Amino acid sequence: MEIKDLISLMWRNVRFLILGLAAGAVLGLLVANIETPVYEATTKVLISRTRQQSNADMLPLSDEQLLAINLQLAKAQPVLDDVSAKLGFKVDADRIQVSAVPNTLIVQIKVQDGDPNQAAMIANLLAESLIQKNETFLSARYATFEEAINSQLGQAQQQIDSLQAEVGQINDSNIQAQLAQLDQQIGQISAEISALEQDIAGAPGSPTPIDSATLAARQAQLDQLHTLMNLYQQIQANLTFTGKPGQGGSGLENPHLESIQSALDLYQQIYLNLVSSRESIHLAQMQSRQNVVQLVSATAPKKPVRPMPVLYILLAGLVGLIIAATVILIMDQFDSSLKIPGQTEALLGIPLMGLVSDAGQSQNGLVTATAPYSAEAEAFRALGSCMEITGTGNGIHTLLVVNAGQAEGKTTVAANLAIVNAQQGKKVILMDGDLKHPYIHSLFGMEIQKGLADFINDRLEVRNIFHVVENIAGLTLIPTGIAESDSTGWMDAEKLSQLLLELQKYADLVIVDSPSPEIADVQIFASKVNAVLLVIRLGQTRIESAQATLKRFQLIGARVIGAVLNQTPVYQAIDWRILSKFFAKQINGKDPYTANKEVDKVPISPP
Repeated sequence: MEIKDLISLMWRNVRFLILGLAAGAVLGLLVANIETPVYEATTKVLISRTRQQSNADMLPLSDEQLLAINLQLAKAQPVLDDVSAKLGFKVDADRIQVSAVPNTLIVQIKVQDGDPNQAAMIANLLAESLIQKNETFLSARYATFEEAINSQLGQAQQQIDSLQAEVGQINDSNIQAQLAQLDQQIGQISAEISALEQDIAGAPGSPTPIDSATLAARQAQLDQLHTLMNLYQQIQANLTFTGKPGQGGSGLENPHLESIQSALDLYQQIYLNLVSSRESIHLAQMQSRQNVVQLVSATAPKKPVRPMPVLYILLAGLVGLIIAATVILIMDQFDSSLKIPGQTEALLGIPLMGLVSDAGQSQNGLVTATAPYSAEAEAFRALGSCMEITGTGNGIHTLLVVNAGQAEGKTTVAANLAIVNAQQGKKVILMDGDLKHPYIHSLFGMEIQKGLADFINDRLEVRNIFHVVENIAGLTLIPTGIAESDSTGWMDAEKLSQLLLELQKYADLVIVDSPSPEIADVQIFASKVNAVLLVIRLGQTRIESAQATLKRFQLIGARVIGAVLNQTPVYQAIDWRILSKFFAKQINGKDPYTANKEVDKVPISPP
């Protein structure tokens, strides 16, 4: 389907698009009125930096890390549990939104709740709990490191005291005892190093900010343990050399004493390094406290954030419009009716003679008589002109107007076509050939009169079935007359042929309002007239029905000169001309009830 065809399809069904848009908008408004209001309270927390980053901090955290950690802590389960305990009910994490203000160290916490006061209370408690958990988290990072250093300090102090006591009394047994104790310390440090290395190796591939901070702390502790291991191994080498056989003597020249003194110096160096590390941790811990403060306290909002009636109406209207367009496309795929004028020539292979409308300014459909200057009347005149030009040299004296399917408006087309030819000064006879469903006499406001059936049954002569139409010069009607109720056969072809020949003596053009295309009589008429005109109603006549009707006429040799399209379906719901008349009548002072009654008198197309 090309774009122009799609646009044409949507324009033909614009009333359904409008209906879908209106239905969606109404539904959106209903949802907005039904939905429980939701309020949103907002608080902001600043991640402050009280000092410049320095090498004194063994466990440094960048601004990005601090921000990421606090973003995660704000919705962490411990914080939620703490707030829930204070409130006395469980806080729903899905109603909490935590985000960072771009290019700042500010964390924004939004809480949604049906109670505005409760939303503000939850937001403030979350900020308070975040500050507490932040301090606890930072303190815990340094506390673990400090414990390990204090333990190592105690061991180093014990070794120093032991070595100082043994400087005056050196023997092999004391050295071996020192080596045994040193081996135990080295083994303990090795175990700690191995455990830390396993923890670091087992860290997740995509760690959270908190996991990254913990990993950095373990790496710093591992580096410190490697430094201690090197010093302890150096002490072990010295003591091992001291304890070898044949190394005796006393005084400073004694190798044993020199080795012990060297080990003592190394232990003192270890002790000083550990004390320095502990002081650095104390300093970093003191400087890192109170680095999270609440900038803006949450207050109870006055207006809800949901529902948003305007947005709901727009979105629902758009959805309704899309659904309507989708339904139109689906229905179009299953709809086999003729929808656009171009399909007539493409699918039926006959020319398009005209495009008319059988419902408009006329109450009874005779728009050419009651509103001769209207656009609808002009369309019928264009049809008559086209037929006259087409029939020049082909002798169109008798014309059969027949529906291509069911109820396409053949009677109205035939009647208006007869009127416009009479208005051109021609003598025109309009004959109702539909014996089963006569309508011509009603269309012209006449009672049932003698006519075609009476002639066929040899009850009247031709001139006795003529009925002159008042106010339309040159137009004569032949109604159906009273048909025999027990007749089950088709019309007498010879009688009909004789009638048509005689009628041409009294008129320039004989137009026959055809029976339904499924009735046998229609083929009798089609075989006796000079031309056949198919009436097709856009959007209603099925392609298969029109093709079957045309095929039947072609099989009997009937001359189908073309088709006329009736573009105003009887189910058309919106007619802007009718609406304008309604508004005009209201302006003139009529009450709406009376005006509506008059507007509702829309002509119903005859069969």
